[in-house]
Amino acid sequence: MASITPDREKTASLTRQVGVDFGAALTVALAYIGDRLGIFKLMASGSPMTSSQIAGRAGLSERYIREWAATMAAAGYLKYNPDDATFRLTPEQASVLANEDNTFFMGGAFQYAVACYRQIAKLTEAFNHGGGVPFTDFGPEIVEAIERLFHAGYETWVAQEWIPAVPDIHQRLTAGAEAAEVGCGAGQCLIPVALAFPKSRFQGYDVDAASIERAREKAQHAGVTDRVNFEQVAAEDLPVRDRFDLVMAFNCIHDMARPRQVLASVCRTLKPTGAFLWSEANASERLEDNLNPQGRTLYGASTMHCMTVSLAQGGEGLGVVIGKEQARQMASEAGFRSFAELPVKNPYHRVFVARK
Repeated sequence: MASITPDREKTASLTRQVGVDFGAALTVALAYIGDRLGIFKLMASGSPMTSSQIAGRAGLSERYIREWAATMAAAGYLKYNPDDATFRLTPEQASVLANEDNTFFMGGAFQYAVACYRQIAKLTEAFNHGGGVPFTDFGPEIVEAIERLFHAGYETWVAQEWIPAVPDIHQRLTAGAEAAEVGCGAGQCLIPVALAFPKSRFQGYDVDAASIERAREKAQHAGVTDRVNFEQVAAEDLPVRDRFDLVMAFNCIHDMARPRQVLASVCRTLKPTGAFLWSEANASERLEDNLNPQGRTLYGASTMHCMTVSLAQGGEGLGVVIGKEQARQMASEAGFRSFAELPVKNPYHRVFVARK
């Protein structure tokens, strides 16, 4: 077969893209260091500082801070003023990098990525031999990373937008009802929802012991332990039937080893008049529609974390992008008689509601 000469412009373009991605990978690692050492938070006020001033206030090496800050400025994460050699965070940069209680904050993304980087050797073995990397191997930092990535969004959207989009359930929770969340993690969703509906009782289920321990500590701190409980239980083995007015599962069904059994378990726990709120990535079922930066992030996170965690348990390994039609089919197989997508707009999530 005759060889095909590569198009020079296309080759050069891809080379540049790889160079950009190489720099981005290094930037993520260095931004992780800045996040963990509190440098971004130190600069959150927006006051201009030289590298010496940053280092002095942080108690860190000036030479490292100088090079780190140059990287962050080149990446657009810091603003640099050449007139006085100072660096500062603009209000927009502070929202993304320093201020955790807003939906733009992305510090957890650096933490998540580095937790995945640390598993590359094990992931390579999985490529060679099958299986996967268990969730517990990622360590406690992945729990914190996920919490930091999602808590502000859940606090903003679930009680204020998603639940009100199901009026009968909203009314019940306001009056006093029972609700649960599977895959509850460290309580980043359930505790804010409980605070929003003080007359209702809530149950959180997760298979990860570290997540449950952290959720219980947060519930104690929030003063809601009288009506919010967390149990270390696999979602496919929920120990109740016909109990809950609402069950929630946000951004987690695709991670689970046996997602179809989980959905059937959720269906059993609902009252006949109850509802199931379920979110997945805001992406198309079709790969060709996801060939963009968002798709790259989703498929990358799936390969390095979500899918491999499922496969490590001998699971289905659905992957992050399952799409609305696959979700509908799975809900029907699990025993749900109705399924719809909620009319809420969200940059990250598609939210479904299913009923028995």
